[in-house]
Amino acid sequence: MADPLITGFLADPATREARAWLESSDANTLGELPSVEESRAVVEAAYSAGAARVMAVGIDEYPEDGASNTGKLVIELPADPGLRSGVFAWAAAIAEDQGFDGETDCGQTHLLVSLD
Repeated sequence: MADPLITGFLADPATREARAWLESSDANTLGELPSVEESRAVVEAAYSAGAARVMAVGIDEYPEDGASNTGKLVIELPADPGLRSGVFAWAAAIAEDQGFDGETDCGQTHLLVSLD
C-alpha cells in the first residue's frame, strides 16, 4: 500500500528530481544546509547509497531572493536488497542526527527523508 503523504508529494507538479533541481540554481538548498554544494553532497550520498531516484518535494519558493528550499526528499527505493539496505542506512543516519529512529524496510517503494 502506498503512503498517501508520499503519493501526494510525488503528484505535486512542483516536485523535481533533486540533482537537476539543485543544478538549476545556486540559490536552491536543502534543509538548513548553508550552501548548494552541501545540498548537492547530500543528494549524491543518497545516490551513492543506492537510491534509484531522489526527488525534492515540498519545495518552498522565495521569489524576492530568487531562492528555493526544501527539507524533504522522497527516495525511490531500488529492488535489490543490498542497495536497499544502503539507502536505509543512509536515511537512518540522517534521522538519528535529528533525534529520530530510522525507518524499517517493509518492502515499500519510496522513503520520505526529512532534513530539518
